[in-house]
Amino acid sequence: MKKNEHWNTDQIRQYNRSLVLKLIYKEGPVSKAEISKKSELTFATIGNITSELLEIEAIRESGYGKSNGGRRPVLYEFNWDNYYVIALDIGVTQISAALVNFKGNIYKQYNTNMSDFSMNINLIERVYSVVDQLISQTDLSLSKIVGIGVSAPGPIDEDDGKILTPPNLQGVKNVNIKELLEQRYHLTTILEKDANAAALAEQWFGSVHSKENILYIFADQGIGGGIIIDSRIFRGFKNGAGEIGHMSIDIDGPRCNCGNFGCLESLASGIAFVKRVKQEIHRGAKSSLSDLYLNHEESLTLETIVEHGKKGDQLAKSIIDEMGRYLGIGVTNAINFFAPTMVIFGGQMIELNPETIQVTEEIAKDRGFSTYSNDIKFIKSSFGRQSSLMGAASIIQQKIFDYPENTLI
Repeated sequence: MKKNEHWNTDQIRQYNRSLVLKLIYKEGPVSKAEISKKSELTFATIGNITSELLEIEAIRESGYGKSNGGRRPVLYEFNWDNYYVIALDIGVTQISAALVNFKGNIYKQYNTNMSDFSMNINLIERVYSVVDQLISQTDLSLSKIVGIGVSAPGPIDEDDGKILTPPNLQGVKNVNIKELLEQRYHLTTILEKDANAAALAEQWFGSVHSKENILYIFADQGIGGGIIIDSRIFRGFKNGAGEIGHMSIDIDGPRCNCGNFGCLESLASGIAFVKRVKQEIHRGAKSSLSDLYLNHEESLTLETIVEHGKKGDQLAKSIIDEMGRYLGIGVTNAINFFAPTMVIFGGQMIELNPETIQVTEEIAKDRGFSTYSNDIKFIKSSFGRQSSLMGAASIIQQKIFDYPENTLI
């Protein structure tokens, strides 16, 4: 956030503090002189801020730098072991919670499948169960936990902290997860859409280290998109930006869980993938998966289908290839509209079949507007299946380091 000329003294002081803290986080170990040069703040201001941050143990001394003729300067780094976040990822098939430090290292993690719960247990009770289990398993002092970051399928109301009506979470409607978690755990809670969160994870912990404009493709049970412009999530009206999964690809296509027809998500998501294989087997298509489907339908999972496809099953292979092409068309449309410098792919579909990235890139460069599409980088997420979980941790990071009004540290 840039300094505002209309801020009062307290707001300017808080901005300067956030700026110094972020520089130490990103650049440390670093000296006061280096911080002063990069922040354009006076040496005296830097001295006051570092003293305050040392007192609350947000930073620590980390040896000495090289001397330029006088006394060797003290170096400062962020106190990684003193602050943790509860990262909570609410997925279609699984809920995960983890304690993550500010370096992006997972200290403790607990996962549970949605199917482990009785159908009459609502979403928030399931979330409570997972977070309670995580906390009960750790010997970490709870005073070191500064907040809860929540990643969930959209649509969401980011301002009020509500999960609205996600098409792939049946029965979930207007869950005020921010308020409920804050009341139970007395920790600041921030909700973010899963694809946006995963994109933020790349910026804070992963492969994005500069102010590149990012399109993140979250290809999982559903399909979502996250957009980052100048290091900030682009949300659009009512947090609606990035819903690449619900762009229409085929006007005569299958009905999507959102109610529309021919959405990318209805053609290329994990849910669509399994559904399509079942339909083809039901119609009599020959496949090594047939017995599995006929004997125990629930055992026909995304992982199983991809595994059979890689072993040569023609039905699975043909549908994998087809879905890769559909995803390529959707990404091409998004690139033509947004023109990012980088497209990052994450989620279960990509983790199981990373070759999809190459297929998508070839289609995008063949069909995209060549003036810029040929120079766009296409890469795999740094975090595999943990992308949205790490994204949940990064939500709190951004709150602390990028917003001068933060009071979490």
